[in-house]
Amino acid sequence: MPFGLVNAPSVFQRTINKILSHAKIKYAVIYMDDILIPARDFEEGLLRLREVLELLRSGGLTLNLSKCNFFFKSIDFLGFEVGPDGIRPGSRKTDAVAQFPIPKNQHEVRQFMGLASFFRRFIKDFAIIARPLTDLLRKNCNWKWSELQNTAFNDIKKKLTERPVIALYDPKAATELHTDASKLGVAGILLQKNKDGILCPVSYYSRKTTVDEQKMHSYELETLAVVASLNRFRVYLLGIPFKIYTDCNALRTTLTKRDLIPRIARWWIQLQEFDCEIEYRSGDRMAHVDALSRHPVNAGVVEAHVLDVLNVESDNWLSTAQLVDEEVQTIKNILKNPESKNIADVLNNYEVKNDRLYRKIDGSLKWVVPKPMRWQILKRNHDDLGHFGFEKTLARVRDSFWFAKMRRFIKKYVSACLECAHHKASGGPREGFLHPIPKVDKPFHTIHADHLGPFIKSKHGNCYLLVIVDSFTKYVNIKPVKNVKAATTIRVLKEHISYFGVPVRLITDRGSCFTSNSFKVFIKETGIKHILNAVATPRANGQVERFNRTILDALSTKTHGKNDKSWDEFVPDIQIGLNTSVHKTTQKSPSELLFGFRASNTTEGILNDAISDTVKVNSSEQLDEMRKKAGELIRLQQEKDSVRFNRKRKPGINYKIGDLIRVERDICSNNGKSKKLLPKFQGPYRIAKLLPHDRFLIEDTPITQKTKRRYESIVARDKIHPWLNLNTDLNSSTDNDDDSDCDNQIETLTNE
Repeated sequence: MPFGLVNAPSVFQRTINKILSHAKIKYAVIYMDDILIPARDFEEGLLRLREVLELLRSGGLTLNLSKCNFFFKSIDFLGFEVGPDGIRPGSRKTDAVAQFPIPKNQHEVRQFMGLASFFRRFIKDFAIIARPLTDLLRKNCNWKWSELQNTAFNDIKKKLTERPVIALYDPKAATELHTDASKLGVAGILLQKNKDGILCPVSYYSRKTTVDEQKMHSYELETLAVVASLNRFRVYLLGIPFKIYTDCNALRTTLTKRDLIPRIARWWIQLQEFDCEIEYRSGDRMAHVDALSRHPVNAGVVEAHVLDVLNVESDNWLSTAQLVDEEVQTIKNILKNPESKNIADVLNNYEVKNDRLYRKIDGSLKWVVPKPMRWQILKRNHDDLGHFGFEKTLARVRDSFWFAKMRRFIKKYVSACLECAHHKASGGPREGFLHPIPKVDKPFHTIHADHLGPFIKSKHGNCYLLVIVDSFTKYVNIKPVKNVKAATTIRVLKEHISYFGVPVRLITDRGSCFTSNSFKVFIKETGIKHILNAVATPRANGQVERFNRTILDALSTKTHGKNDKSWDEFVPDIQIGLNTSVHKTTQKSPSELLFGFRASNTTEGILNDAISDTVKVNSSEQLDEMRKKAGELIRLQQEKDSVRFNRKRKPGINYKIGDLIRVERDICSNNGKSKKLLPKFQGPYRIAKLLPHDRFLIEDTPITQKTKRRYESIVARDKIHPWLNLNTDLNSSTDNDDDSDCDNQIETLTNE
C-alpha cells in the first residue's frame, strides 16, 4: 500500500486490527499507529507487552524504538491525559486559556472577565474569587494591579483549565462551535450540552493571524475563524450534526450567494463534509470567544489551510486552468481534427500555440480565459490595481485576455465592487430637484427653528442661540440659551407662543432636542405639525440657516475688540436690526408685515421723531394688501430659486420600497488626521417608505445593524445612491463583445 493514497489510513487501520485482533479484545486500544497497552502493575505490563510484540512480529511489522514509550504512569493519548486517576483533557486543549496574558488595563480585564463569566456556572464561588478583578471595572476606578488581583486572575485560569469546566467529548451530545475573529487572531470553542442541558466547553482554540491575514476584511476574518476552528476540531465534528455560532451576521447568507470571491469560495468548499448550521449571535453574547481572538496563543506553526495563495506566473496559471476546462478542450479537439471543416468559425477565430488556446482578434492573439478563472482575472486587473472604472478595466483586460461576453461580465463585476461602493460617487449632476416650502400669507403659520453655536460661555452662562424665524414675514426671534437640551428648547418655544400664538407648522433639523420623547410630547400637546428635515440637508431648513449666517457675521463684528464673554449682550440689537430692515424678497421689513407699521429702533435719533410727530399706522385693508403683495413676491422668488437650483440637477432614479441604497457619510473630524481616504458612503440600507419631495425613510439591514434597536432615518434623494448595480442590462447588443456563432456551437458540442 503506497503512502499518500486517500484510502491508505483505512487500509492500515484494518491491517492493524487483524494482526492484533486477539489482544484487542482483551486490552489493547488501537488507533492507527498508536497502540495503548494498559496494565495494573509492572508484571502484568510485561506479559501484555510480550504478547503484543509477538503478534506484530508474526504480522511482519517493525517498530521504531525512538517513538515507543514504556511503563509510564500517565500518557497523552488522542488529546487526553490517561493516568491512574482516570481520563482528563490534555494540556493542549487548555493552552488558549492557560496562556492568557496578564491584563494591562481595564479593557483587557473586561475581555478576560467576558471569557471567564461565560463558564461561571461551573466554578464554585465564582463571584467571590473574581471580586478583585470586577472591582477594577467600576466607574472612575484607578488602575491598580496588585498581588490580590494577580491571585484572583491565576485562580480563575486554573479553575477554567480543570474539570468540571472541561468536559469529556461525547459523540451523542448536542454540539456547538463558537467562533470569533479580530485583527489579532482567530478563536473557537467547542461546547457540548451535558445531561442537564447546560453547555460545557470541550476544547479551546486560538491562534494569531499572519501579516497577510491582518489586512483582510472583517467578513473574511470571521470566515477564516470558522474554517480554522473546523479544521482544528475536525476529528470531533465529522459525522455528527452541530451548530456554528458567530457574531458576523453576513456569514449566514454566504452559502446562498451565487457570486463569491475565490478565497471565500475555496474556504466554504471545506464545509461540505460537515453536517452543520450557521447561526448569528450578537457580539455581547460572544464575549467568551472574543477574548480568545484578541489574546491568541502563538501556535508557532501556521496551518496550511489558513491562507490559500496561488503564487505562480499568469501564463502557467492560465495554462493549468485551460487543461481542465471542457469548453477549451472541445475547441482544441476541433482545431486538431482536420475533418472539422463544418465549424469554420472555430477554425478562423481560434489558434493553439504551445498547447495554449488563443483567440484571434484584429490580427493579434488573446488568451482564452476559462469560466472559473474570470473572477481571478478581474481581481488582478481591478481590485489589485486601484479599483479603476469600467472603461479602464475593460481596456486592460482586453489587452491580453478574451472570454465570451467580456464587456457584460466586467461591467457587472465593477458595478458590484464593495470597495468602490463605499468610496466612489457617480459623476454628473446630482439627482433631485428643489421643492420650495409653500408660504401661507399669514404670520407665524410656519416657523423655522435651529440652534447656532456653541460660543464661548458668556457671563450669564449662555453658549448657544436658539433662532426662530417666521416663514412669511421673516420676523426673527433670537434667544441666548445655556444648552441645547429639550427642556430649554421647550421653554423658549413656550415663551414664543405666549407672544405670537401656536404655529401650524414647525420645521427643524434632526437635533437630539427636537427628536427627544419630551419634545414629541410637547408637540402633541400643542397640536403643532412638526417637520424634521432630512439628514445632512440644511437647505430643507434654509430659512433659518440663512439667518444664522447673517446673525453670525453681525455678532462677530459687534464683539470685535470687546470681551468675548459679553457676546450675548449684543443679541437684542441684532434682533431689532433684522426685524426693522427691509427684506430683499418681500420689499418690506418683518415688523411692517407683522404689525402694519415700521417699528423704530435705537439708531433712529431725535430728528426722526421731530419730523414725524406721529407714527403712521396702516389700516387693515392696507395691511392685507401689503401682505398679499409680499406673498406674491415670495412665490416669484421661489420660482427663480427653483429654476436656478434645478439647472444643475437631473431627475432621480425611481426607487421602490425594499431597494438597497448607500448613503453619503458626513465625515467629521478624526482627531486631526486626514479624512481624504475615509469611506465616503455607508450601507447598505433598505428603503422603508417613499416620502414626498424627494425624501425617503431608510432602515438598517442585518449587515449595518449595530444595536438591538433598528436604526431609521429620513434622507434626501441627492444623498443616496444605489447600493450595488447588479441590474446591468444583460440583453444589450453592445455587450456581446464580438461573440460569434461559434461560441454557441461549442456550447452545444460540450453539452452533447
